[in-house]
Formats: sequence, structure tokens, C-alpha cells
Amino acid sequence: MTTGVLRNYSLRWRLSWLFAAQSFLGLGALSLLIYVAALWSLSGKADAELTRKRELVRHLVAEASTSGDVATMRHKLDEFLLGHQDLQVTLIGIDGQVIYKSPGKVSAGVPQRAISFELPRLLGVDEIARVQIILNQSQDARLLATLAAMLSGATVLGSVAISLSGFWLVRGALKPLQGLADQVRRLRVDRLGQRLGLERQVEELQPWIEQFNALLVRLDYAYRQMDSFNADVAHELRTPLATIIGQSEVLLGRERPAQEMRETLESNLEEIRRLSGIVNDMLFLARADRGAQAFGAVSAHVRPEVIQVVEFHEAAFAENGLTARICGLARAPFEPGLFRRAVSNLLANAVRYADPGSEVVISLREAEGVAWIEVSNHGPDIPEAVLPNLFDRFFRLEPAREGSSDNHGLGLAIVAAIARMHGGTTVARSAAGVTTIGFSLAVDRGGALGQGWDAKRPES
Repeated sequence: MTTGVLRNYSLRWRLSWLFAAQSFLGLGALSLLIYVAALWSLSGKADAELTRKRELVRHLVAEASTSGDVATMRHKLDEFLLGHQDLQVTLIGIDGQVIYKSPGKVSAGVPQRAISFELPRLLGVDEIARVQIILNQSQDARLLATLAAMLSGATVLGSVAISLSGFWLVRGALKPLQGLADQVRRLRVDRLGQRLGLERQVEELQPWIEQFNALLVRLDYAYRQMDSFNADVAHELRTPLATIIGQSEVLLGRERPAQEMRETLESNLEEIRRLSGIVNDMLFLARADRGAQAFGAVSAHVRPEVIQVVEFHEAAFAENGLTARICGLARAPFEPGLFRRAVSNLLANAVRYADPGSEVVISLREAEGVAWIEVSNHGPDIPEAVLPNLFDRFFRLEPAREGSSDNHGLGLAIVAAIARMHGGTTVARSAAGVTTIGFSLAVDRGGALGQGWDAKRPES
């Protein structure tokens, strides 16, 4: 089956031609209405004329029947019809012979209207059986023809005049679109801060302008985030790569003992593993950004999974003199591997910033169709302006990227991605020496959506 290719068209010309067609149809309909009204009026006038003549003939025949003077009747008909050349009256006898025919004659080829009626048998005029009256309508036909020509000309000329003015009006009405196109044409990557606008707001265009400006805001944010992301990636990869290159160059500078070579290779392997972890985390975030959903999520209580993660971090808790407490219950569909990874990242973040000897509280609760998992720790308050950035990639609270060897700033970004994959969101608040960071899971997701993610398969 061959499909046709849709061709581009001009909105200005389409509107102009539609306006012209509408004008022509409107004027044509009005002209037709005028013509039909004139035709109806002339037809009614002709019918009325024939009716009057019929009554006159009946009256004259009735007088003749009373007096018995048929000659006088013919004389009166001649006198009355003498000036009516467009009218022909014929009296026909019982035997079909013409008894009387008026002086006026109507040719057979001209437009005409005729009536024929029977006469009652009256005394003295019994020989008259039927009357035929023919009205010549040539003048009416010429009048209608002239009117039709005038209306046709008026329709064409009026349509042309209205169409030309319509072209001009449409062109003027679409000028704001051209202005917006010029503004869009001047946009560049370094000018995404500009916004579209018109001197006079157009009601129909304003929603489009607002939506496009909102898109520019998102694009501006995305470009700035991408620039920052590129700088962060470059910084994160530069340090371990520089370490690997430097150690390798020193190692190859001269002969080294086997033990020294082994230590250098182990150090390089550690840096490579760190690079691999960064790459894997970035691939995971990229798939989450493309709309991947948790694969094989099963509804269950989250508390047993949280207990496993807490037990995994027991050594880190003991090293920092921290204690952990789990409170509450919650049930939701989740993929165990992804869920444990998110909780583990939250606990690792809490251990890193909690005051030594304090308690870390893991709260589980359900509210408004979502299950919340929140981790609270005692420590310095996080500024309110910084809280929205906690889940950004490569974001750190410490200046100059302190601790980057142990933490490359993707932990909370992964938490946010896992929350999105489960139809949830994130939360962060900090006040009165307590910082709480958590995420939610949708209790009723209506089935997995989009591209699935299996935590057991390798990230590639």
C-alpha cells in the first residue's frame, strides 16, 4: 500500500483562500436568494394578473347571458384588451371552434403563462364552453435575465474585493507569528535566558508563548546542568586517571622490585574499580532518566529488607559509635535489589554526616497511597537553599570536593532514580540539628510501565 506524502502548506494562503471561498459562497447565496425572491414576486404578479382577467371574462360572459347579446360581449372584450398586447384571450365553443380571439397575439416561442377554465352553460351563450388566457412574460424574463447578470457580476466583484481585503487582513493578523518566528530564529545556546513576547498580547498565542517560554526555562536549566555535569565528570575521572598514569610512568621509569610493582598495580586496580563504579552509576542514572521502571516488583513489607541493610552497615555504625533504630511499618511493590541499594545509600550518607555517638532512625510509614522510607541523623543543619540540590549528580556539601576518593557524589542521585523507577519521589529536610532524607514507593503502581530494569543483570 502506497502512502501519499503530505505537502507543506501556507497557513496565510489557506486562510486567505478559505476567506475568499466563504465570501464567494456568502454573496452567491445572497444573490440567489434575491433572484429567487424576484422570480417569486413576478410569478405571483403574473398569477394575480391572470386571476383578474379570468374574473373579468366570467363577468362579461355572465352579462351576455343575461342580455343574450353576444356581440356586445365581443365588443367589450375588444375594448378592454385593446391596450394589452401581452395578453391573449380565446373563447372556444362546444364543438372546439374558436368563437372569439383577442387582438393581442402571444407567439409560441416566448416565455408565457396560461390558464384554461370551463364556463357554465348560460342562457344565450351556450355555444361558449371553455376560455383560455395566455400572458406574455417576455418582459419579466428580460428583467430576470438582467437581474441575474447584475447579481452574478456583483457576486464576482464583491468576492474579489472582499478576498483582496481578506488577504491583507490575514497577513496583518499573522504578523505576530512572524515576529515570534524572528525571535525564535535569534535564539542560541548562549541566549536561552531570553523569553518570547509580544508588545500586545494575543489571546490565542499567549498559551503557546507561555509553554514555549517554560520549555526555554527547562532547556536553559538542562544546558546549565549538562555543563556542570560535564565539569563534574571531567573532575571525577581526571584524578584517578592522573593517578594511574603517574604511577605507571614512575613504575616504568626504571627497574622495580616485584613487590613495588605489585603494590602499584593494586593501587591502579583500585582506581580503575572506582572509575568502573562511576561509569556503572552513570549508566544506571541514564537508563533511569530514559524512563526505566523497576522490573519484577512484588508487593511486600519493606522492614525485613531494611533490617538486612542495617546489618550490612553494622561495621560502619560501630566505627563511628552510632546506633540504628527502625520504627514503623510499610508495604509496597518494590524490586529488592534496587530497594536495598537505595536504603544503603541513605544509611551511608547518614553515617558520613551523623554526630559520633548519636542515633540513626529509619522511619517506615504509609500515607496517601505511598510508602515512605526516611533516614534521620543528628548533625549540622543543611541550609534550606541547598536541600533541593542534594539529589543532583556529583553534588557534595563539602567544599573543594573533600572525601571524593570515598564518595563521588552519585549516591543520593541514585536514590532519586530508584524512587522514580518505583513511581515515587524524594524528600529532604533539616532543622534543629536533625537531617532527614528519604524516598517513597507508590503503593499501587498499576503494573510495571515502560522499559524494565532488573537489578540482577549487569549494567551495560
